[in-house]
Amino acid sequence: MQFAARTHVGLVRKSNQDGYLIRMREERECIALVADGMGGQRAGEVASALAIDIMWDHLSRPGEFTDPASQLKWTIMRANEAIYEKSREVIEYAGMGTTVVATYATPETVHYAHVGDSRIYMFSKPYGLRRLTEDHSLVHELVRRGQVTAEEAFSHPQRHLLTRALGTLPAVEAECASTQWHEGDLLLMCSDGLTTCMMDREIEACFQTDIPLHEQVNHLVEMSLSRGAPDNITVIALFHDGEPVWRDSRS
Repeated sequence: MQFAARTHVGLVRKSNQDGYLIRMREERECIALVADGMGGQRAGEVASALAIDIMWDHLSRPGEFTDPASQLKWTIMRANEAIYEKSREVIEYAGMGTTVVATYATPETVHYAHVGDSRIYMFSKPYGLRRLTEDHSLVHELVRRGQVTAEEAFSHPQRHLLTRALGTLPAVEAECASTQWHEGDLLLMCSDGLTTCMMDREIEACFQTDIPLHEQVNHLVEMSLSRGAPDNITVIALFHDGEPVWRDSRS
């Protein structure tokens, strides 16, 4: 297995409030997280860092994962509680929050959970790109109801308004699921800094190329930058190459 990742502040924001993590839990198991923080000053950065730290603290503990997707969902709930309490304790952090996408990947299965509008995609050359998560956003609700098209949603003025996020309420409902994957498949996790600038078909075209994984990730970030990159951009790609051990794609 291979992985590659990159985060960039973008061309408008003064700080990068995105955070990500890729860690091995066992030799054949990988946990990856992306969080996109929101809030004034450093509050968004604090929220995303708290989400990642708390989730990894729980997920790294010894023990069997009998239901990994539900385990991811449970850790998101714990992170939500911690962020919400911190926002009440420190006046500068009032109202802070974050999105999160979380995956627990084995050579056979990808388990995942999410809250907000950061996304997870699965790509395979025979079938193309498919989105595994549905945005918790106002615009996605409009698309689901047939009130706007996917193309209209891409440039909708309210596309950043979330209907669900970590830390803004005492409790949050995360969505979780599992899917099989096979040699040659690729898993993409990203903050909306990427999907604000690139449509799904453009992301798919990048992965149809045969360039190395880290170059594909860099290409996605550079394309976003070439289009103005109004938000922080974070991209993680996990590639199933049939080998038993996860490794950085540049090694």
